[in-house]
Amino acid sequence: MEKQLVEREKNVEAYDFVFSSEEVEAAEESVIALVNLKQTIPGFRKGKAPRRIIVNYLGDRLDELVLENLTEELEEALKEEEIIVPATIVDQRRTEDKAVFRVDLHRDPKIEIRDYSEMELSVPEPTSVINNYVENRIEELRNENAILEPKEEPVEYGDQLNIEYSIAKDGKVIADKKKQEMTVEEEDDRPIVTNTIGKKKGDEISFERTFEGSDNTYSYTVEIKDVHKKILPEVDDEFAKTVSENAKTLAELEQELEKEGSEAYETWKRDFLRQQVNQKIVEFGNLEISDKTLEYYVQKAIENSRKDKSYENYLKQAGSEEELMSQFSEGVLEELTRNRIIDEIAGSVNIEVSEEELQQTAERLAPQWGISSDRARELIKSREDVRKDFTENIRRSKVLDLIAEKAKVKELDQPESEESADQDTDDVEKTDSDSES
Repeated sequence: MEKQLVEREKNVEAYDFVFSSEEVEAAEESVIALVNLKQTIPGFRKGKAPRRIIVNYLGDRLDELVLENLTEELEEALKEEEIIVPATIVDQRRTEDKAVFRVDLHRDPKIEIRDYSEMELSVPEPTSVINNYVENRIEELRNENAILEPKEEPVEYGDQLNIEYSIAKDGKVIADKKKQEMTVEEEDDRPIVTNTIGKKKGDEISFERTFEGSDNTYSYTVEIKDVHKKILPEVDDEFAKTVSENAKTLAELEQELEKEGSEAYETWKRDFLRQQVNQKIVEFGNLEISDKTLEYYVQKAIENSRKDKSYENYLKQAGSEEELMSQFSEGVLEELTRNRIIDEIAGSVNIEVSEEELQQTAERLAPQWGISSDRARELIKSREDVRKDFTENIRRSKVLDLIAEKAKVKELDQPESEESADQDTDDVEKTDSDSES
């Protein structure tokens, strides 16, 4: 079998795999022998029909069976090819003395990467974020140390409730008399919260709720068991002594929280920059990929969305199949470009992931998985799929950090709005909470 390059279109190479007359004849003899052995030909016992009789019996099917026989040999040869999607046989034919298979081979596409040191990133300057962090943490500590005073008056914002709720779907109870403690906060717009405003202890509330991306309707019944007014402590030196083991004055508590906030800010900043780099990096790469390869990945994405039953929701949001296909194509191209850039950079600077890094990551995530550190470490060693995912994620993070270090990072004097400032602070506090867990 010979392999002849016919044409190249970006990362797709079209080859003719040509079988010689001897190889075709051998395949034909194999087919005739198999037919003679397996099939009953009128007038002859199995295995006793002459060759010419079998040839006449098969007619045009003989060429089909010969090509099918040669396809098995071709598929074995294709296993040695370095390709990113399955090889595609686009044409096959038998001539007088040869058999030719036209095959598309999808190679890893080349990527042209621009100078990513020109990438512009931004973060809020730390002072305002840390100050907001300290203020919010003090409020959290006040709430945690509040005195709860029972009240008979209507529920107001700031009150703490004990409720019992049930949920039904299509007449079937899916949650029965579940107990929950919650604080009624103005920014919490969940119906289970907003519907309690103005109600009293002992009142029962009913409402229906739907969720985005679902056509199901859920019926809620909520009973208010207890209402407590929160009496928050004054923020002074005594408060500081109460909430901290080390602080003896309010000033010392604030210094303690500033240090805590500064550490949380640095962790949040790293993750925030990674997110920006991950989004912007596609602008710095030109992926030389064929439409044929892209179409394969788009179809796989559509197939997966049908399997997880998200396709109809995507279609509804897109408005038409044509627009949805365009969105899928754009998203797939971005992801392929992003992954190719990261692979290229990781290879060029020889980024590797050590066993120690894998173990440390497993330990950090063990509480989130609800398992022990020992069990998490064992998973890394015994499960190749888990190990591979961890390795790729750590490797990707290292590349994103490398790009962020070389990019132009600007500290914004102040967030664009008060809402964004609150969001930044919330994110920093979540980062701090995650790091503790």
